[in-house]
This record gives sequence, structure tokens and C-alpha cells, in this order.
Amino acid sequence: MNFIDTHCHLLFSNYDDDREEVLKKVNKELDLFIEIGGDLDNSKKVVEFVKNQPKAFGSVGIHPSDSEGVDNKDLEELEKLAQSEKIVAVGETGLDFYWETNKQTQYKIFDAQVSIAKKLNKPIVLHIRDAYNEAYEFLKKSNLPSKLGVVHCFSDTWETAKKFLDLGFYIGIDGPITYSKNSELRKVVQQAPLDRILPETDSPFLPPVPFRGKRNMPVYVKYIYEKIAEIKNIDIEELKKQMYFNARTLFF
Repeated sequence: MNFIDTHCHLLFSNYDDDREEVLKKVNKELDLFIEIGGDLDNSKKVVEFVKNQPKAFGSVGIHPSDSEGVDNKDLEELEKLAQSEKIVAVGETGLDFYWETNKQTQYKIFDAQVSIAKKLNKPIVLHIRDAYNEAYEFLKKSNLPSKLGVVHCFSDTWETAKKFLDLGFYIGIDGPITYSKNSELRKVVQQAPLDRILPETDSPFLPPVPFRGKRNMPVYVKYIYEKIAEIKNIDIEELKKQMYFNARTLFF
């Protein structure tokens, strides 16, 4: 069994010069990867892309930082895209208060995408930055899809992680787990149930050690596996089986 990457962005311009070469490596070294949409145009491309990639599945969504200017027509189109072949989730969506944007607009578009996921019985891929408490309080009161979803690229404390785990969400673990100063995230992995963790790269962002400062790649997910295996004291082959099972359970 090979590795999987449940969150990447291979359609971003960072791969325009060598996308086919990158895909050859991905298809050789991974059993499965999920291409994530960030806005409506990108999500349309995701739908077309995954049709022709045997190991690819997709998620369509509108990133909270792209919420401004999204209207009902856009949301109707997103719902149609979410029903496309090999689209397994809605997102990434959520709250991002790092940037100066209209928070009420973010809440509105977030709520709309949660409703789409609920209607279509698909999980949601959550992007949360500088808004974990706000997102948790919002989701706690929301009419959530039965499959719930994953907190992508989790980056807060174990206490926060436990709240989302108790709601029923999975925790996405990315390259920062390998960073020497990130002891808090390693604590999250240590405490979280193994069957509620998902491996992600967020390529081209957040490359693991030893590739910091360079473009991230889905095949670098193996470094995330190695760190999780070390923290959990589990054989890497057993971890591969568990991560694949987790992804199949949530997304399929």
C-alpha cells in the first residue's frame, strides 16, 4: 500500500511549468489524492481535472478569503459542481480572520456551503485561521452533514482539537508537524485517536522538513506519515492502512 494526500492544489499556477512531471510522481507513489477547490473558477477546473486522473478525487468550494462578491447564482453553480463525478466533499470553506475581510460575508458563504454539503450528504473541508473558537461555536449550532468533515491543516491546541473531535470532525495534519518548534501540534497528534487523523500536504504550501522554503509536493506526504508514526509509535505500513481507511470512511 502507498501513501495518500487528502488535500492538495496541483491546479495552482505553481505547477504550470511541470505539472505532468509532478503527476507522474504522484501517480507512482500515491494511491489516492484529493484536489481541493478554492473559488468557483478553480472548482470548475477541479471537476474537469479529476475526471481524467485515475487516482484523483476532488472537493469544490469557496475559500473564506474569496467570499466577497459571491452571490446566490454562484452558490447554485457550486452546488451543481458538488454533484459532479468524483467530487467527494465541499470546501475548502470556513472562517479566516487573519486577513482584513468582511466577517459577516464569510459567515454567510460558510453557512451556504455547509447547507450544500448537508443537502448532498458530503463532508466539508474546513479552512480555519485565527477563528477556531468562532468556527466551533458556529458549527456547534449548525445543521451539519452526517459525515461532518475535516479541519484542514489544524494549527491550534489540543484543547481546541478535542472540541472539534467531540463534534465528530477529523483533524488534518500537514507539514508543520515536522517543524522543530511545533511541539503543540505534536501533542495534538499524540492525543488524537488514530482513526480521526488525515494526512495532507496542502501543496504547494507548507512543505515539511527537509523541504522548508521550497515548493511542496504531494509525494512529500511521506514525511508527515513518518512523523505521525514516530509520535504514535506505530509501524509505517500499519499507518498507511489506517490513513487509507480514514479517508475512505470520510470521503466515500
